[in-house]
This record gives sequence, C-alpha cells and structure tokens, in this order.
Amino acid sequence: MSLTTPLKNPPQSTGRGKRSTAPTGLSLARRLGPGVFTLAVGLLLAVLLIQAQGFQPLPTILAGLDYAVGDAKSIARTLAWGLPLFVATMGVALAYRSGMFNIGAEGQIYAGAMAAALTGAYIGPMFTGLHLFLCLAVSALTGAAVAAGLGWLRAVWNVDEVLSTLLSNYIIMLFCAYLATAPLRDPARQSGTTKAVHETAMFAELVPQTQLTSALFVVIILCAATWWLSERSVTGYRWRMTGESPAFAAAVGINVRRSRIGSMATSGALCGIAGALLVTASQGRFWTEIGTGIGWDAVLLAMIARARPLSAVVWVLVYSVMRSAARGIEQVSTVPSELSLILISGIIIAATARAGLFSRLAGLNKLLIRSEGK
Repeated sequence: MSLTTPLKNPPQSTGRGKRSTAPTGLSLARRLGPGVFTLAVGLLLAVLLIQAQGFQPLPTILAGLDYAVGDAKSIARTLAWGLPLFVATMGVALAYRSGMFNIGAEGQIYAGAMAAALTGAYIGPMFTGLHLFLCLAVSALTGAAVAAGLGWLRAVWNVDEVLSTLLSNYIIMLFCAYLATAPLRDPARQSGTTKAVHETAMFAELVPQTQLTSALFVVIILCAATWWLSERSVTGYRWRMTGESPAFAAAVGINVRRSRIGSMATSGALCGIAGALLVTASQGRFWTEIGTGIGWDAVLLAMIARARPLSAVVWVLVYSVMRSAARGIEQVSTVPSELSLILISGIIIAATARAGLFSRLAGLNKLLIRSEGK
C-alpha cells in the first residue's frame, strides 16, 4: 500500500508549468490557510475539552502556553522533548515521498535506542566525540537494516509494507524488552533497564535542568540534510518519481526497487538515530518504555505535513508546544495531559477533511469562473 495523498502533488524541482499570476499576499494566504484551518480546529477542540472539565478555557490555555514557551528554560525544555521526534518525523516523511508507508518507526526507534545503549555501555569509554559518533552510527545502521529489509520485501516480493512494518514494531519492541529484562538487565536496578552508558556517550547539556543538549545541532543538521536529499538532490527526485508513478519511473530508467529500498533504509536510519538520541541525550540507558509512542507520533505528523520536510519541521514544533502545554495545563487543572493526544487526533481528522473541503471549494471556484466567462 502506498500513501497516495502527498504523491499527487506535481514535482517541484522541474520548474515547469504556468507561473502563478496571483498577488504575493494572496498566494501566501493560500499556503497558510490550510494550516490555520487545522490549528483553529485544534484550538476549538481544546476549548471544548477544557470547558467540559469545568475550567475557564482561555486562562487555562494561557497557563499551559506559559509552561511551554513562557521563558528560555521552558522553551529549552520543550525543544529537548521534541528532538527525537524531529528526526523520526523527517525519516517517515522521506519514506512517504517515495511511496513507501513506513509505520514501523516505533520499532526502528527501539532498535536504535537499544543499539546506542549497548554501544555506549559496553564499548569504551573513549574520546567523547568518537564514542557519540559510534553510538549514532551503530543506531543508524541498525534502523537502516530493519527498514531496508522491509523495503526489500515490498520491492521484490510485493509484501504489503503496511502489514510488515506494523508487525515489525511488536517483534522489535518485545525483543528489546526481553533483552532489557533478562540477559542485559542491569542487576543493580529492579526495573527492566540496561546498564548506564559511559559519560563519553552522552551529549553535553546546553541549558541546565532542561535536558536540552548539544544534540540540538545534530538534529538541525539532519533536518537540513533530509530536506536537501528529498527536495534538491537527484536521488530525492528519483525517489519522488518512484512514489508518484512507479511505471513512469521505470520507463525513464529509474531503478524502482533500488529507490524503494534506499528510501526505506534512509528512513530507518533516521528513526534509529532518533532512538539513539533518547539514550544519549536524556535517559542514559535503555528501558522498556523508552519510546513512549514517539514513532507513532512521527507517523501522524508526517501525514499532517503531507510528507513535506519543511512542513514536518513546523508541525513537530507545534506538536511539541502542544504536548508541553498539555503538561502545564495538567498542573493547573484536572485536565489530563493526554489532552494533546486527543487534539492531535482531531487535527488529523481536520487536516483530512480540509483536503476534501478545499478541493471542493476549488472546484466550485472553477465552475463559477467558467459560468462568468460564458
């Protein structure tokens, strides 16, 4: 199964087609309109949910936003939570662009986290930069191997990647849980965790007491590299062509199998690095609940962003603020922090409905123009 929605967009790198004659302001409004629409729906849902709990919506929402972005420490704390999500979402979006539906991000994150935990704990200690690079590299290779195998099944045997990636989540997560609770469990701790990694395998903290580390720079580089790979490189163009029309791509000489496997491997590598960041930038070890649904969040956010790298970055920022604000709201009211999950679900529905709504409006506009021209 392929995600067809983002692939219906025309190629952006060809530079062909008619130039838009609309004013710049109108063009900007058209671009921002869908995002504003979905955010407005999310805000309306938040107001209704908070009102249903018996609290005043506006003061409660403002208190949550103050907790999320009220000062420098709040912003740093919000960014720290979102760092792995940025990388994982970019990875999932990259697979979508090539027509591959990688919903195995959660399992690939767990595999990457386990690889980083073992590399950080059992190899070294050594020079900090080298040890960190080794942890990230091993995690990337682990995630890439998992995703490439699933991509190979799709490309060669036509195995539905939705089923294979979905099932791979359970296999990997349960296997990692077994390792953390049995053969690799830290005997000094009661819970299912591996040994703590060496200090040389941890990123340095940038803002004290916020968990924002120098991993921020790694995430910025990875996001920029993913955007360039997807939107500006020849390889990315081939992957997009494969996603939009595999038959046409094959007719013009693009190796469809290689494109599918390559895009999945790169997607898995990014998800593996996201798992490594959970260990090397915050937790310091692997434990059975380390992922906390980040992979699923990445899948949903990549869908909302329609697999566009820049849009994915914006939506991860918005979602990180929402999650942090939800925790702030929980502290000043009885509204649970799971509110953010309800909101993101509502936003997804709104984004899906918006696509149909806007296409209908565009169709009505065309009919109106034609009727006026007669």
